[in-house]
Amino acid sequence: MGRMRVVVHAEITDALLAEWAELFARDPEATPFSSPGWAKVWWSRRGAGARLFVLAVRDGETLVGLAPLVLRRTGPFRVVRPFADDLADYWEVLAAPASRAGVVEAIAREIRRRAGEWDVFLLKRLPPASATPAAFAAAGLRLQAQPTSPYPAIELPSSFDAYLGSLPTERRTNLRRRLRHLDEGELTLHEITDRESIPEAIDRWHQIRNDQWSSRGRELAPLHRTDEFRDFLREIALELVPRGLCLLWEFHRGAEVVGSFLNLADDRAFYAYMGGYRADAGRLGIGKIATAEAIRRSISSGRRRYDFLEGAESYKYWYGAEDRRSEAHIAMSGRPRSRAAVALGTALHRLR
Repeated sequence: MGRMRVVVHAEITDALLAEWAELFARDPEATPFSSPGWAKVWWSRRGAGARLFVLAVRDGETLVGLAPLVLRRTGPFRVVRPFADDLADYWEVLAAPASRAGVVEAIAREIRRRAGEWDVFLLKRLPPASATPAAFAAAGLRLQAQPTSPYPAIELPSSFDAYLGSLPTERRTNLRRRLRHLDEGELTLHEITDRESIPEAIDRWHQIRNDQWSSRGRELAPLHRTDEFRDFLREIALELVPRGLCLLWEFHRGAEVVGSFLNLADDRAFYAYMGGYRADAGRLGIGKIATAEAIRRSISSGRRRYDFLEGAESYKYWYGAEDRRSEAHIAMSGRPRSRAAVALGTALHRLR
């Protein structure tokens, strides 16, 4: 292995995306949120006002590491943030497995070397046991720990019966009863894989989700109700469904679509992202059916984890999920501007 060098990219080119895809496929710790498809769509849809700050680590000419970041101004301060941190649940340095330790150290040193270009570094949405914070500290960056975030997940056993057996009797019976609606044909599950069908399926997904929340008298996050959010996820689905990183499911009762779920997946984990169902089909327990079927199919395909993603909503623990904790840190360079940015409480509140 030669000496690693770090290059900062100020634009996302087709050549970089191609290398990114190869590195993503090699990294066993990568999630769909760090895929080049997610990055490309997010940058085109959500990157306005930001400057790319993508650190590429090369061993000779081979890309062995990548830290997708952006730099934004918040008031007078220059803030480096993880790529897509507003809509992605995980962020981590991508690395070739044998090079991970060296890659993370090289990136941390380069960020420290470029301390004059930024004032605050937001290091967040890290997977549990990430080595990145320790590498930042070792490079001489000052870290201020933030509250950890719960990421409830189920470590999947070898069979669906074993999973059901881990639940209390009442919950096990409930899921078996719900799944009969699917197994006996009252409901059918359609997976949308045809590119031409994806746009209309996302339109239905968005409408069903909005209607469900409205029928409950609850408000979705403002962005989630918008056409902008629908269009973002339409492009995400078009990019990731053909690669097997996004699963777009519709539940039908006869000819009617009564539930729609958009989730992410890879060989290791299923990531429960967003979905909804029609209020008049609520008695069927479509939400529980969707979760149970996703767990059943994930076990069958050899995935090791069902990940509910960020948030401690009580329903996640009903299925037997246990918390995994995601760390977050504010990194400072030690320069006066960096210290001032963190010292100003009101400014810091906006940065978070």
